[in-house]
Amino acid sequence: MSRELVELLRSVLKEELQPIHERLDRLEAGQLRLEERQARLEERQQRLEEQQRQLEERQMRLEEKLDHFIIETRSHFKKIEDELADHQRMFEILSNDWRNANIAIEYLSSKIGQHDTEIYQLKKRLELQSAK
Repeated sequence: MSRELVELLRSVLKEELQPIHERLDRLEAGQLRLEERQARLEERQQRLEEQQRQLEERQMRLEEKLDHFIIETRSHFKKIEDELADHQRMFEILSNDWRNANIAIEYLSSKIGQHDTEIYQLKKRLELQSAK
């Protein structure tokens, strides 16, 4: 009887523990899926961190390029400003020279007119004297 009782207890325990084993199997399978998902999430996070690092490196390179571009642009702008100032000075010099030349031309033109008048008068006097 003891053997039958043991078998009966075993059978009852097996039946009672069967749902617990099935539930435990489902929990273990769910745990495995969670671990797999966590591993994928960790991989994605590593990829994101790598992409962020690459973005930061590219941003630094772009900032360096922008800094160089700004320096170069300022240098070119300064050169253009200097050339413009030189051109303005040259224009002022040429403008003053042009005005001075015009003044001299006007003066000489008036002198030519006076000389022409004097020459004409001298010719007339000579003509009058030679006619006498």
